[in-house]
Amino acid sequence: MQVVKATVGYAAEIVSVLTDATKYKLQRGDFAWGSRGPSEQEVLEQINREEMYVVLSDCDVVGTFRLQWDDEHYWGKQPPVAAYMHGLAVKESAHGKAVGADVLTWTVQEAARQGRQYLRLDCDEKNFALCRYYERRGFIQVGERALQSGYVAALYQCETGLKNESTAA
Repeated sequence: MQVVKATVGYAAEIVSVLTDATKYKLQRGDFAWGSRGPSEQEVLEQINREEMYVVLSDCDVVGTFRLQWDDEHYWGKQPPVAAYMHGLAVKESAHGKAVGADVLTWTVQEAARQGRQYLRLDCDEKNFALCRYYERRGFIQVGERALQSGYVAALYQCETGLKNESTAA
């Protein structure tokens, strides 16, 4: 597995992976990503903000995610101690091949490389299987965030192993 920052050339493949992942989530009653996948324009905007990544296996896109350095929408104003991962999606043909677990490991390491103490993410609080998945990988639920749409996100974080000097004992 290789993780690379997405470029414009990956946009159509990212849209395809995210659209399929949205359908997969909807079939399981998870409406966190809405009722449709993103448009190519939305993906291009995320690529231009340099927050979109692709996961490659033998040069094929098998997954995608976004990595951000702040997230006021879900987490409110926070000191710069965390990285925030969103939209982790794995191509259906790569399900069961530990792509998601590998991405979580990579993002924790990248957050530490960037001087962040935590990796944070969110998911639908009603998606019990996904919540358990994150918990099995060392994430701890630290709160919830209700949005105007009625959606409630479970907020998770894990430590990167890097100690922030302002929080170290």
